[in-house]
Amino acid sequence: MVELGSSDLKSSRSTSGGNRISDFLKSARIRRQWLVNVSLLIAGLGLGQGAIFTVQTALVASGELNLLARFGVHYSFAILAVLMIDAGGSIILARMVARRSARERPDDNVWQTFCEMSAIRLSIACLLATGAVVYALCFASDEFSRWYIAMALPGLLLWAFNAVGLLDGLRMSGVSGLTGSVAYLCTAAGLVVAAHRSAGAAGGVLGAAFSIGYLVTLVAQWVVLGRLGWLPRYRKLTRVGLLALAKDGFALLFQLVPGQINMRAQLVLTTSCLGLETTALFIYAKQIVTALTQILGFVLRVEFPALVDRFAGPGRTTLASIIGAQKTSLFLATASSIATLAVSAIAAAVPSFSLHRAGFVMMLFAPTIWTVSLSMIMTQGLAAMGAYTVSARALAIGSVAGIIVTYLLIAPLQLYGVVFGELTFHTVTFVMMYRYLCKAEAN
Repeated sequence: MVELGSSDLKSSRSTSGGNRISDFLKSARIRRQWLVNVSLLIAGLGLGQGAIFTVQTALVASGELNLLARFGVHYSFAILAVLMIDAGGSIILARMVARRSARERPDDNVWQTFCEMSAIRLSIACLLATGAVVYALCFASDEFSRWYIAMALPGLLLWAFNAVGLLDGLRMSGVSGLTGSVAYLCTAAGLVVAAHRSAGAAGGVLGAAFSIGYLVTLVAQWVVLGRLGWLPRYRKLTRVGLLALAKDGFALLFQLVPGQINMRAQLVLTTSCLGLETTALFIYAKQIVTALTQILGFVLRVEFPALVDRFAGPGRTTLASIIGAQKTSLFLATASSIATLAVSAIAAAVPSFSLHRAGFVMMLFAPTIWTVSLSMIMTQGLAAMGAYTVSARALAIGSVAGIIVTYLLIAPLQLYGVVFGELTFHTVTFVMMYRYLCKAEAN
């Protein structure tokens, strides 16, 4: 038996103390990085979308309702096209880079994946551009549409080469969000210039502002990466790589589609069954839910690289481990849901208050903030595992179930039926994801 001398004990204690200090400093650095990223993402949201909201408010006051209506329709489809073009590439690249973040420079595999992902994105962009051109030439009935589509197409094609995933994987999602706000700022400036102009001129200005915004955003992203030594390199495309990325990318893309379809189905049902006034209150409530869950989405986005690191090591991935790794997000979701419920209940309790009815509707939808957040937490956990198809299938089935419940209950229960449909969507999605985790753990 070997005994430690006093000098050995002192050395051991010194080493232990040094490790504790190192762990404390590392933890403090991670917390500071988390706070900076979330703050920058929220700042980007306020700066970009806040600018558009401010200009829209001014245009409403000046009576430019036709311009706002045209802009709203075209811009919503343009943003949907941006999401479709990304095709889940940002998550795929973020996951890949996060697993290599300890290296100082990217390796050939990163650039191989980026080139192949960009090729897939460009194919989707060309497909959407072709459809848009056909619509503009054959079906568009006004000059605004033709000019907006023509001038916005370059921005959509450029977005095929975005670097959002690389920045997120490097734990720089805040910078990614801040650069992304430039696109919204350019659109806000375009709205100012387009006011009081002819339909064709307004469409051209706003389409050009869209393209310029995404060009500047793209340049800013690559400037930041270039300063870190991440200069893009071309790698020859491979059939195997393209097929694998296409499978994962379309699975991630179809995580987006169910929610989009569900929301539009709700709008159609509320408009046809409940009237325009109730639909307006429903849209107002959904905007608040969306805003709060978008902030939660920022937190989840910042936490994603650490989640990938955690699940890359040995050990089983369970419901407890997914939720335990995202306790902050769950706490924020719970707090947001409770706070919204409390504030809306106060508003609903005062009949003389101008937002009395809106407060009542918001009170109905407050619990959905928590349920949709739980679905987002589960979806991100599966994304960190690489189980993209599983979450896409769960979201698709959950969306169908939610639409059916809404359709059956909206006539007898009014808005309560819509709430039940929304809760059904999230519950079915969660249960299917949980069953997958149980099967994976059993195997």
